[in-house]
Amino acid sequence: MNKHDEVSIAHMTMIQGIVTRLETNSFTLKALAMTLAAAVLAFTGSVKNPNWVYPLAGCFPVIVFWMMDAKYLWLGRLFRHLFNAVRLGEVSDPFAMNIKPYMDDEQSVIRIAFSWSVCWFYLSIIIAFSIVSCFFFTHGG
Repeated sequence: MNKHDEVSIAHMTMIQGIVTRLETNSFTLKALAMTLAAAVLAFTGSVKNPNWVYPLAGCFPVIVFWMMDAKYLWLGRLFRHLFNAVRLGEVSDPFAMNIKPYMDDEQSVIRIAFSWSVCWFYLSIIIAFSIVSCFFFTHGG
């Protein structure tokens, strides 16, 4: 079988579409986390008697976005493994989307969450929330 026939090209195109959607979802989660951070900090600064709990409460959805982002990145990596297998002609079932055989070859979701490309973004938001919470806690807010 020619590894670059029409079926394998269509298969790789479908996989690339999935990877693109997963990467778009990852970017969207980062945008939502930043929007949420700005909104929480703006709200905390605009209320008459700000409370230290407001920014601390904003940490929970940011952590949820962080884990979801890591999951999307993990799935994207698995689909890239599948893409490579199709490219090399290692997948005999046309249009198969089984990514389970590649799970052992990839890092865990938690490890991806704490990789430099993900961790610094979400951790900086949580640190900002923590600093603001500490400020209002120590100043009687």
